[in-house]
Amino acid sequence: MPTWRPTVFVERIPQLAEIVIRRRADIIDRGTDWIRRLSTDLQGKRPRAETRELVARNYEGFYAMIVDADTQTRDDFIEFVTAYRSSMEFKISTLLRGFMTFKVGFEAVLPEEVDDPVAARELRDMVDEAYFDSCFLVSDVYASKLKARLHQTEAELMRREKQAALGRLVAGVAHEINTPIGVAVTGASFVRDRVAEVEQSFRQGGLRKSTIQKFFGDVREAANLSLTNLDRAAGLVRSFKQVAVDQSSEQRRSVDLGKYVGEVLASLQPLYRRTALTVRLESTAKIMVSVMPGAVSQVVTNLVSNAITHGFESGQEGEIVVQVSKESGEFATLTCRDNGRGIAPEARDKIFEPFFTTRRGSGGSGLGLHIVHNIVTDLLAGEVQVESEPACGCTVRIRIPIEA
Repeated sequence: MPTWRPTVFVERIPQLAEIVIRRRADIIDRGTDWIRRLSTDLQGKRPRAETRELVARNYEGFYAMIVDADTQTRDDFIEFVTAYRSSMEFKISTLLRGFMTFKVGFEAVLPEEVDDPVAARELRDMVDEAYFDSCFLVSDVYASKLKARLHQTEAELMRREKQAALGRLVAGVAHEINTPIGVAVTGASFVRDRVAEVEQSFRQGGLRKSTIQKFFGDVREAANLSLTNLDRAAGLVRSFKQVAVDQSSEQRRSVDLGKYVGEVLASLQPLYRRTALTVRLESTAKIMVSVMPGAVSQVVTNLVSNAITHGFESGQEGEIVVQVSKESGEFATLTCRDNGRGIAPEARDKIFEPFFTTRRGSGGSGLGLHIVHNIVTDLLAGEVQVESEPACGCTVRIRIPIEA
């Protein structure tokens, strides 16, 4: 059982306990009237009886501390009010005043109980110590819960951002696949019609060598066209499927970093195909790294998407280069650079902060680079550096260990 004892004037505990027990109702009522008068956010929003019930529970916590040296009742009340409040908008001062109601109520009845000013001061000091002990604790507990709620909200927003990015990618890939599939279907339909024509000529006895030769040429051309476009569609599906699977998996495996980044960039083509931007990969040596591929995919996706969204005006020509290189025997470097507008000095130090964006209201969530920073530092055990000047483009350089 958690215990508490004041560090001052311990000999007055019996006198303090006697006053607290006998004047229970007065302490609660005067504390209730005080907090309702000063806390404007309670006025008109909570009945007096409900406020008094909370003040009474607070009293029971201090009563247990003073009379029984037991803090459990107080700790349970702190857990209750912080859990209740942490999901609501309210003034923190009201929460702290709630714990002050015992002190206020006690000081209101104290002159009626004790004539000796020295004794009264010593009793107030004991109550003050109990109040400050409780006030510090409730502040720590409440701050901890708010921080946990903030992290939970941030994690949920990051999850939604990832899903939204994947959703946009799915829509783009589906649209991109429609074109080669449509061409392949057209080629197949053409072959079917030509077969029907040749078959009819054969049955009518009018089939000539020139007709057969033209038929072979037409069919060969249509078949090549269909196969080329089906291969293109299959490549898009294959790249997207691998990226999508990797994004939903946290399994670590060894990958050729340059080749894998190329697959990711292939799946991102729908994001920039109909713009004036070009995205290319620079990678020569084979660099095998042990990573969570989904983490690499998310990083590349966010870097390229961020460059497209923030680096260039609509319709502006530009280039985004993703470079994979080996820095040393232990580290691989992934660099994304563009020749766009660059980043202003006052924004450069804030780009990894959650919810910071220069495109508020225009599709910017402020989570893209924050997610990149978290993934690189936490999942990939690497580091991120940014180099940029206004009108001189931006370079994001990431170092990750080759072996986990």
